[in-house]
Amino acid sequence: MSELVNKDKEIKKGKKSKKGYWIFMGITIILYLVILIVNKKKGIEVATDFYHLALEIFPFLLIVFVLMVLINLFLKPALLVKYMGEESGIIGWIISIVAGILSMGAIYMWFPMLQEIRDKGVKPGLLAVFLYNRGVKLNWLPVMAFYFGLKYVVIITFVMIFTSIIQGVIIDFFIKDKKQPIKNLS
Repeated sequence: MSELVNKDKEIKKGKKSKKGYWIFMGITIILYLVILIVNKKKGIEVATDFYHLALEIFPFLLIVFVLMVLINLFLKPALLVKYMGEESGIIGWIISIVAGILSMGAIYMWFPMLQEIRDKGVKPGLLAVFLYNRGVKLNWLPVMAFYFGLKYVVIITFVMIFTSIIQGVIIDFFIKDKKQPIKNLS
């Protein structure tokens, strides 16, 4: 148990400053303002597109935010490590496959939550399996079967699941130091 407490302390120490995000946001706003000044019609068009995109994305952001709060409240690092950590075994792979297939929404909306659970000890390979299996969508399987046939759908679904596992194993092979954040492995 003390190992998990130490891991949480290491994660908190390794957090980077969010200053870069604010600089990026500031530069983006300045660029939008320059576009508005240089070409008012194009600036209004860009602002309108941004507004509609924000309205489209907001419900998913809200869902991910709620999921992140629930994860922080109920999923303790010890539980995540038990079912999706180094010693999770086949259960971790099954959870990742099923969660990936059942997940909905834009993929980039899942990134903050996936980073958070990775920081709590989930294997990077299992995150790769989750992301890969987002390509298998239960609600579209009947439509695919209609156009391509049931045999094709069954084969491609199993190939995708099997390939996701291979991908996860490869990710785990190359990312050996689980304590080092993935984004710093360049």
